[in-house]
Amino acid sequence: MKEKRWFLNTALAVVLGIGLLVCIVLRTFAPRMILPALDIPNMALVSLAALVLDHYVSHGAKRCYVCAFVFSALTFGLLPFVAGFVTLKDALLLAAVGGVVFTAIAWIFSSIQDRLSTGPAAKAAPVLSALGLYLAAQCFAGMLL
Repeated sequence: MKEKRWFLNTALAVVLGIGLLVCIVLRTFAPRMILPALDIPNMALVSLAALVLDHYVSHGAKRCYVCAFVFSALTFGLLPFVAGFVTLKDALLLAAVGGVVFTAIAWIFSSIQDRLSTGPAAKAAPVLSALGLYLAAQCFAGMLL
């Protein structure tokens, strides 16, 4: 079986790309619609969706958190810039914040999954953990503001 070590970075790019594509289509066909901003809770939501997808596809793959930081910073910086949602200055800020948010959430999610990977609730544990981490990210963003 092939090692799926880098699937997490691909999953993050796919999830963020699909989200940006939906926003582009909505901005084109419904220009008066208010689109969500790419802030900490939404970055956490995208990150958690990629982590849950990665958990079900490549469970138990080893992670390099330095590489995860670099790739997630590139993903969060380049994709919104190329899609035309942010300027270059804002893309650099998104890259820094997105890299930190994704790496922190990946580390916390992986440590939770290592502890919850046994028992009858192991199949639903990633989704429930992601829900709890998303609520925690919303609380954290609320404390920052």
